[in-house]
Amino acid sequence: MINNQRLFEKYKEGNHWENHPVSYAKKFSNFLKSKKFRGLLVDIGCGNDRDIKEFTDNVIDCVGIDNDKKIIETANKKFPNCNFKVQNAEDLKFDNCSVSAIFIINVIHYLNNKKAIKEVYRILKPRGYLFIHFNLLIVDNKGKIDYEHRKEDILKLISKFKIIDDYIFERVDNYPTKHKHKILELVLQK
Repeated sequence: MINNQRLFEKYKEGNHWENHPVSYAKKFSNFLKSKKFRGLLVDIGCGNDRDIKEFTDNVIDCVGIDNDKKIIETANKKFPNCNFKVQNAEDLKFDNCSVSAIFIINVIHYLNNKKAIKEVYRILKPRGYLFIHFNLLIVDNKGKIDYEHRKEDILKLISKFKIIDDYIFERVDNYPTKHKHKILELVLQK
């Protein structure tokens, strides 16, 4: 389910998010290794492979979910040894407290973030980890603000979690049109 359809339509051309760096998955993989991670990792909004391959290559048991059936079909063909499923992030098909880690980047601003975070909290095991990117700001090439999410509101949204790490940075994407993101990256623990 896409909650912010206007924003999605503006930037969906060519699924430009598929070209974002895999460095975020590498960072989370390294963090999980440092914690001697065991269990299932779920990549919500996985797209067609970008990060699941990184997790799988690091011997992390994982499943990638996306709500786009075509993207999941492509991912399954490209990486038949990885696990991909069609699911809605606002109604996850996992049991309560059954997932050890969750990875969400370039997705939450398209969703009903309250429903999605509630679902993430529900399925995450106690002491499980969440790596998530919140866009504080998305500005198009003309300087128009396309999206804004106040840090104070994000902190309320994630208040049930313990913040392990937070980092604010900017990233410029040149496709489909140049635009800038100001991102709050969080590692959280239930």
